[in-house]
Amino acid sequence: MAARRNRRAGVEDRWYKTVSTRREDGTTTRERAKSANYGCAKRWRARYVDDEGQEHVQSFARKVDAQDWLDAATSSLVTGTHVAPSAGRETIGAIGERWLKAQAHLKETTTFNRGHTWGLHVKPRWGSTEVRDVRTTDVRAWVAEMIAKKAGVPTIENAVGILRMICETAVEDRQIPRNPCARVKLPKRSHRARGYLTHVQVEQLAREATEMSTVIRFLAYTGLRWGEMAALKVSSFDMLRRRVNVLEAVAEVKGKAVWSTTKTHARRSVPFPKFLAEELAGHMRGKDRDALVFTSPQGAVLRVSTYRKRVFRPAVSRLRDPKRKQARAKGSKDPAPQFPYVSPHDLRHTAVSLAISAGANVKAVQTMLGHKSAAMTLDTYADLFPDDLESVAEALDAAARSAIAAAADELRTGTDDQRSE
Repeated sequence: MAARRNRRAGVEDRWYKTVSTRREDGTTTRERAKSANYGCAKRWRARYVDDEGQEHVQSFARKVDAQDWLDAATSSLVTGTHVAPSAGRETIGAIGERWLKAQAHLKETTTFNRGHTWGLHVKPRWGSTEVRDVRTTDVRAWVAEMIAKKAGVPTIENAVGILRMICETAVEDRQIPRNPCARVKLPKRSHRARGYLTHVQVEQLAREATEMSTVIRFLAYTGLRWGEMAALKVSSFDMLRRRVNVLEAVAEVKGKAVWSTTKTHARRSVPFPKFLAEELAGHMRGKDRDALVFTSPQGAVLRVSTYRKRVFRPAVSRLRDPKRKQARAKGSKDPAPQFPYVSPHDLRHTAVSLAISAGANVKAVQTMLGHKSAAMTLDTYADLFPDDLESVAEALDAAARSAIAAAADELRTGTDDQRSE
């Protein structure tokens, strides 16, 4: 196969041909003569055959360009990086649809989110574009367009991420030689100030919510995600050790409750304070081991979209109301502090804040939150952990003063000895 491929590879002069003439004495002479293509189109034509037996042809005005093209193609065949010039004609739309169908290994929530971003942002812009025509400069221009339209940074990250994965599929299938999204820089996130609640504010919010107030206390003191809390069953709790075993999570996809593993696909055991034990036991009393602990008034899965709108936001709004603030501050010289605006997810941040203020180290917080590494915990909550810079400076000062004093004593002792001599 390789020998046959090599015989069909080379650079051909299309303007001239070799003419053989047989003389009377039986000898044969070869001469160059103009061909029927003389002066038409480009003079030099390079060709080669790939590993699949497909012939590729390209015309050039100069022989050196034809030879360079042939050498590059031959080198890519040898190294296994060959991409056929005719490849890449498939559109991003076709590749994207095929790529989406191959996401069956992902959680249903992830698949839904990717499909939503694909249909809303990626397909309208790139669906009819052939993958070989996607240029890095065009991707950067697309990012700039989304920024101009005030798209959020997470939205831009997801959209470009999907296009990057689709193009990576094309690279793997040897439709394009490299990923045009590889070096595209995205805007940096501007994180909003987190709403950390104090112990008092957690209790105020829980009492103001009235309905399922235990949920607020539980989230604020364990750091579980909403989906993890909503999936807890009676069998998840070890009341003697005051531990809750987080094994799975539930999310809402197209109005349907979807069960899956936790976000990091890992199980963990999280402690809860003793004062919550009796309150939690009240939610489990009379239930089977497989029954959900926290449910809606109808006994169904407790959905964040419903609870946030019906209970959580109204409670926060009432606490933030100026008239209520003045009423709470009545009889006090200092006005009551403004209750922070928080979301249900901010209760997870509150749990971290309260744990660190109680003396928890980064490893304990990592385990509680279910982060993959302590580095991730530090990156996320670096502002909460004490940096101890003052104590470091004080220790250095003490060490330096001690060293200076010792050196001074040695110098003084040496001088006294010299005088005595």
